[in-house]
Amino acid sequence: MKFFSLYILLTFSGIAWSQDKITEVDLMDYVDKHVRYCDKVYGTYVIKGKTNIALLNMGADYPDQKIVVAIFEENWNKFEAQPDELFNGKQICVSGKVVLYRDKPEIIVKNPKQIVLQQ
Repeated sequence: MKFFSLYILLTFSGIAWSQDKITEVDLMDYVDKHVRYCDKVYGTYVIKGKTNIALLNMGADYPDQKIVVAIFEENWNKFEAQPDELFNGKQICVSGKVVLYRDKPEIIVKNPKQIVLQQ
C-alpha cells in the first residue's frame, strides 16, 4: 500500500511539474506544450455564431495581444459568470496547451480550474 501511495504521489507531482510558467517572449517557443501564463486581461470579445466563443486578450488588447484565451459557450455554465465579463481587466494565470490560431498563440479553456485570479 505504501508503494502504491508513493507511486500515485510521484505520478501526479510529475504532471504538475510538466507545465512551464512562461512570459510573453517565450510563447512561440511553447506551441503544442502545456504552460501556465500569467498576465492582465486587457480586453475581451465574444464571437457570435453557431457556437459563441469568449476571447480574453492577455498582455495587451487586440490586435497586439500576447496570447488569446478562448472559452467556448458550451463551457460558460461552468463559470460563476460569463467569462468575458468575469475576467475583463483582471490579472489571471491560465494553464493549458498553447496552439496557433491565425499565427497567434492561443489557449483553449474548458474548465474554470485552468484560470486563477491573481491578487
